[in-house]
Amino acid sequence: MPSWARSKRRIAANDKANIAFIGIGNYGAQNLTELARENIVAVCDVDWRTRAQLPGRGGLASEVAAKYPQAKRFDDWRIMLESMDRQIDAVVVCTADHVHAVAAITAMKMGKHVYCEKPLAHTIGQVRAMTAAAHKYPQQATQTGIVGHASEDVRRIVEWVRDGAIGKIEKIDVWQSDWTAGQRYTSPYDEIAHVQDQVVVPAEVKWDLWLGPAPERPYNPMYLPLRWRNWLDFGTGILGDHGPHFMDPVIWALDLGYPDEISADTDPGYVGAARQQMFARYSHVNYHFPAKGARAAVPLKWYGYATPEIPKGWNKSEPFPTGGGILHGTKGTLVFGPVYNSKPGAPKQVWLLPEEVDREYKRPDATIARPQSHWLEWIDAARDGKQPSANWQYGGLVTEICLLGNIAIQHAGTTLRFDPKSRSFTNSAAANSMFDHGTRARWKLPT
Repeated sequence: MPSWARSKRRIAANDKANIAFIGIGNYGAQNLTELARENIVAVCDVDWRTRAQLPGRGGLASEVAAKYPQAKRFDDWRIMLESMDRQIDAVVVCTADHVHAVAAITAMKMGKHVYCEKPLAHTIGQVRAMTAAAHKYPQQATQTGIVGHASEDVRRIVEWVRDGAIGKIEKIDVWQSDWTAGQRYTSPYDEIAHVQDQVVVPAEVKWDLWLGPAPERPYNPMYLPLRWRNWLDFGTGILGDHGPHFMDPVIWALDLGYPDEISADTDPGYVGAARQQMFARYSHVNYHFPAKGARAAVPLKWYGYATPEIPKGWNKSEPFPTGGGILHGTKGTLVFGPVYNSKPGAPKQVWLLPEEVDREYKRPDATIARPQSHWLEWIDAARDGKQPSANWQYGGLVTEICLLGNIAIQHAGTTLRFDPKSRSFTNSAAANSMFDHGTRARWKLPT
């Protein structure tokens, strides 16, 4: 492991940043493309299979690396960081969820600016360790990969809600209902029977490195690529994956803070071994956020692979979004779609209902900065010695709210009471015990 020498090099205003990537398949490939104007000095991945081996898959690490021949290639990110320490200014972490925290904190302790995909970490304890590291090293820019945060849509949502476009907020619905998109990580419960199957590991898959902190188990193609998201040891389910995108605008607009009560229900099949190994195929989570300042208390309901009631005033000839949020106000309703597809400077999927509210509302002037992109906001902040808007302090709260919902799903049928001051449940030691879990000895979080 690294010796923890602090080798942070200031990035001059006209310099390109030297960036290393941990995970370059799928979303990692997108992150790399968005930062390609910088110096890509190193790339790391643990699945180097080719198109012939994975037909129909996008963003293969083997193809991405070939586009950047100047970047040194690694299987083990620990070796990459240690051997290239003084050549790296910034690190992008885009691994499976269970590796986020150990990789990101290691890079932070070595003096790097760090962009980490959402959800920020695999457990609440890991999230808090990451936010503590960000607090300890405030000159290192951190960013959470909730990419819609930089978009025109999200910033309009925040400005319009704060401006009173739909009056006082009475309730919020947030959902992801696109089962087709979710098939990439919604495994049928009967796959649990194959957890101990002995399957030959492809030479291009570095399985032990992929497991990282997770408990040892045999390789199985039912985990890779992407479907690891639905397994408790590796992912955070649909709420951990899509929840941060859709929670972000409402948490930001209403300054929600922590909830004080959470409950959930799931599909009837989510019992026994399924609950011990996987996330629920269907779930609802009911959050209650206490009053704060002039804002009244507000309930928020998450729909996992379900759609809330379509609000009055929606044009029935238009398809309703398969993911997003509905803010119900005293004057009207605001609907937004999958804002992770939204872009800076390009309004796309925010609607005010009914028609007369949309027609009569006078849009306010922009009050929130419009960055060039979510990724460039981060690297430009690193140059300026500042923090971008989705830094780990903010992204940590967004992630925690989603992970608290996952704990409620594990305790479906029980109302959990949460104390925002102590940041713990007051009526369930079992729920509190799920804030963290053990890791393999060689992969513990650095202290």
